Amino acid sequence: MTKRFPYIINLCFFLYFVILIVERTISVVASIQAINMYADAFSGYVYTLIFASVVGWLIYLIVFCRDNIRGLFAPSQELSFKHLSIASGILLLSGMVHSEFTTPAIQFIAYGILIVGILLKVIMVNKDSNHKALLWLSFAYLVCLSMAIPVVYRSFIELHALFHVIECAASFALVATFTYLLLLVFDGIDDLFAWWPILLVVILDTPLVILRWQEEINYFVLIFECLSVALFVAGLICKKAKQAK
Repeated sequence: MTKRFPYIINLCFFLYFVILIVERTISVVASIQAINMYADAFSGYVYTLIFASVVGWLIYLIVFCRDNIRGLFAPSQELSFKHLSIASGILLLSGMVHSEFTTPAIQFIAYGILIVGILLKVIMVNKDSNHKALLWLSFAYLVCLSMAIPVVYRSFIELHALFHVIECAASFALVATFTYLLLLVFDGIDDLFAWWPILLVVILDTPLVILRWQEEINYFVLIFECLSVALFVAGLICKKAKQAK
């Protein structure tokens, strides 16, 4: 059964791409018809990032992912997911900004399919892993960390300019972090518990939650930030227990 996993994983990436592109396209087309997308700096940033992310993703896909595109039609055990992981990170930037007609449910469907692809890779690695508990903790940690990436929302708090700067920086930095960890997973690494990713999550997410508390508590980011920290601690304990044997 696992012999077909590379093809299914490849398919999961492309389903993620297609669904997210469809959602982003609908959002932009609806925005063109209803609003001025460059009415202010915030809207300009949101729509410019969507356009840049989608164009960058498309160019990267065409230049570096041709083997994976061919793999959709000619199943192969030799597929590499390095460039698809990077392409997914480039496209994810477009999904991390809340445009006027964003449809979160469709985005979650797209991301759920990507998680299935990651899960299949973890199952493949699990077969030969000497650190199975650490591997599965790493998978759970990666999923929670990805959910802790803040979506760029417009805020009307007094310090909204500062908030938006931190929000945009956090989104970029944590998408890059997620992409790096995704590369490690597809390289067969079963230990994602370096200190710097979780420190970035805490340093970047915490001020966003605090600053916007007076306007709206971002329970989603807060919950997954806490879960990421808890899983990171569990990962460290698991590593120490393994080393002590």
